[in-house]
Amino acid sequence: MNSLATRYSQWATVLLIVVVLSACHQSPAFLKRVDETMQIAKGADSSCPAADARRCALDTPLEQLWRDYQYDGRPRVVLLEKGTDALLLRLHLIKAAQRRIDIQTFIWVDDEAGHLVLQELLAAARRGVQVNVIIDQLFSMDNTWLLSELATLHKNLRIKLFNPVFREAHTSKFDFFSALACCLSSLNRRMHNKVFLVDGRYGITGGRNYQDRYFDWDPAFNYRDRDALVVGAAAAQVQESFDEFWAHPYSVALEHLDDVSQRILNGQRNHSEWNTPLAPHARQMVIQTFDYALIRQKFVDTALRADSVRYFSDSPDKVVRSRSGKQANKALSREIRDLMLSARQEVIMQTPYLVLSRKAYRALKKLRRQHPDIRLLVSTNSLASTDAFYVYAISFKHKRRYLKRLGLLIYEYKPKPGYWREMFASPVVNENTRFGLHAKSFVIDNYLSLIGSHNFDHRSDTLNTEAGLIIRSAAVAQALKTAIKRDTDPENSWVVAPKQQVPLWSAFSGLIASLSRALPVFDVWPFRYSSSYELLSPYPAVEPGHPDFYRNYRPVGSFPGVNLSSKQIQTIIISAFAGFAEPVM
Repeated sequence: MNSLATRYSQWATVLLIVVVLSACHQSPAFLKRVDETMQIAKGADSSCPAADARRCALDTPLEQLWRDYQYDGRPRVVLLEKGTDALLLRLHLIKAAQRRIDIQTFIWVDDEAGHLVLQELLAAARRGVQVNVIIDQLFSMDNTWLLSELATLHKNLRIKLFNPVFREAHTSKFDFFSALACCLSSLNRRMHNKVFLVDGRYGITGGRNYQDRYFDWDPAFNYRDRDALVVGAAAAQVQESFDEFWAHPYSVALEHLDDVSQRILNGQRNHSEWNTPLAPHARQMVIQTFDYALIRQKFVDTALRADSVRYFSDSPDKVVRSRSGKQANKALSREIRDLMLSARQEVIMQTPYLVLSRKAYRALKKLRRQHPDIRLLVSTNSLASTDAFYVYAISFKHKRRYLKRLGLLIYEYKPKPGYWREMFASPVVNENTRFGLHAKSFVIDNYLSLIGSHNFDHRSDTLNTEAGLIIRSAAVAQALKTAIKRDTDPENSWVVAPKQQVPLWSAFSGLIASLSRALPVFDVWPFRYSSSYELLSPYPAVEPGHPDFYRNYRPVGSFPGVNLSSKQIQTIIISAFAGFAEPVM
């Protein structure tokens, strides 16, 4: 009886929280006042004559790619492997925009890179370009003073937040834990798409968000990431998807968020400096955006022709608990599964989080069964390089079955890869900077490539909306394969392989381990099937399974490069006792 009373008390508390928070939402009359205030507060100044059809846009050599596509009907693709190049191209295209800019992203932080992009978007809006931005709310700018300013900067700059917690821009600790208690399903479903589109012609998608660490501007930690520019019919598909998200009820204009609307009515907003970049390296990049020859060299001369490019995206309904949401859940997962099962010789995959969803695991298991000699290579993070050690812990739990049952060749990225001076060349990167992998891509049979936001895990399959490009091109596949393979070079990654077998003991340990690893909790068998290995000089690099592997490599343990014992201990504990949480990680 006491337990029943306790349960009723808990539900009553949760219900009270929901009722109180719901009561705080603004009425239609209140929102009308906000809209009327916005009509007065929004900037309407113009730096370009209204009669100028080009909106005073910067001349861009990328027009050549559009003309080439129109001539032969073959889409052009540019791989963006370096963060500084990815930022430079975005800034250049903003300056070259004539009609419209659409941006969709999971994270936007108002640091140097994030602020610089906002500054250029404001300049484009003042030229007469329509700028539309959708940002997932949970981990992005929650400074309501700044958001109040952004909402009122200019009539041509419109920003929406996707799936805001309790219809607010700022999520306090109280709101967050209240949402965990009452609305975990909604809270845990996020818009993970990353899209950048200019004039319906030039589309960029991949893994990068808007924060210093995605563009090699963070002195402490930067991501090895990837996105791609596409010029062709796929841009229209990007536009269609963006418009669907923009019109969705879960996309809420800044001025209609409860806390931001209060700021607007009270005249409370930041007064940011929007005229000059924040730092010398930002000023230098702005100068480079005007360098016609440099832009041509980096992004036109390197463009690759594709046989076809298709943009795929989940529907925004995927985050909605409804029949349409369930159907949206299945569409993209089935697409990726079918692509995987089409492989015959080789699949090369890159993901920051090697926690395969059930669908992905079953597809690879079926692929291995149908084609026993197929080569399955995965580039992923080590514990030393990852930004989410709790997710790595689940990957660590499943290493044995990934190696033994799927036959994966696993390479784990080093926190200080040997090519860091070249790959992450920027004025702020130094000897103390750490690096982690964030790229999401795969190559199938040297022809079919996928570049996007999908991590091939449970979250991407069933919780987040995802997007990307499916590219059919031998040239693009070769370039992407070369980039991923370089990430797996011995100076850049450790290779994970089974430990050398000890007669009788290895068989006994393997039996116990297989039973232990299958448990969602109390996976406590301490003896591991595998270890990370490092190449010994002057031996040549070979893959696990080669007769010379154990001669050419030395074991360096499960967590090389990690000096903090607490991080190792936490990883082991999560691996042993938190397997049940895998579906929500």
